[in-house]
Amino acid sequence: ASSSQSGEDNVVSDWTADASSASSSQSGAGDVGLGARDCLLLVQHPPVVTLGTGSTPGNLKFDPDCPGAPFPVHRTERGGEATYHGPGQLVLYPILHLQEHTPDLHWYMRSLEEVAIVAMKELGVHSPGRVAGLTGAWANCDGDGGGGSGGPPRDRLAGTKASLASTEHKVAAIGVRARRWVTYHGMAFNVDPALEDFMHIVPCGIGDRPVGSVAQLL
Repeated sequence: ASSSQSGEDNVVSDWTADASSASSSQSGAGDVGLGARDCLLLVQHPPVVTLGTGSTPGNLKFDPDCPGAPFPVHRTERGGEATYHGPGQLVLYPILHLQEHTPDLHWYMRSLEEVAIVAMKELGVHSPGRVAGLTGAWANCDGDGGGGSGGPPRDRLAGTKASLASTEHKVAAIGVRARRWVTYHGMAFNVDPALEDFMHIVPCGIGDRPVGSVAQLL
């Protein structure tokens, strides 16, 4: 595996870890008790579909037991539905001791969303924000199809990209779990993954809004 660690910031990056290895790494980092430093694992997974505790079989569009299945399927302890991970997607696993911050999972998930929204603004994605009633971070949240602050002007989204500017696209998916107020799992941020791979699932159980990436939406 290719990995690195910054001791000062307690950030560990591993660009080849599979989903099972990442789960083990999170458990090891989180089982050190209160008073321990927070840790952030940055991972790029090989292609895999992960299922949360609320996952239903209908959100997989393939039989995971079939020899011809497009991806392995890994069940996790996070909340949420089916999610695809693969090259071009940055996965963040913050191991945070929320008792030393704010012991509130709703606050924590909104904070993760804000991280993704700010990142998209900095990268020039059009109108990043939230969609009412849905977890995650989205592009094109102004509903006008172009030209808003924080993103490219309308003429940069002309032609084949016109439809991209008029539809909310989910760029960051979030699924978390906490034990004794220590957080596990986290956020998948689509930088430039193969978006066609998401067609094998109903991403996060949301069938009426597309998944997007930073590269696609610039």
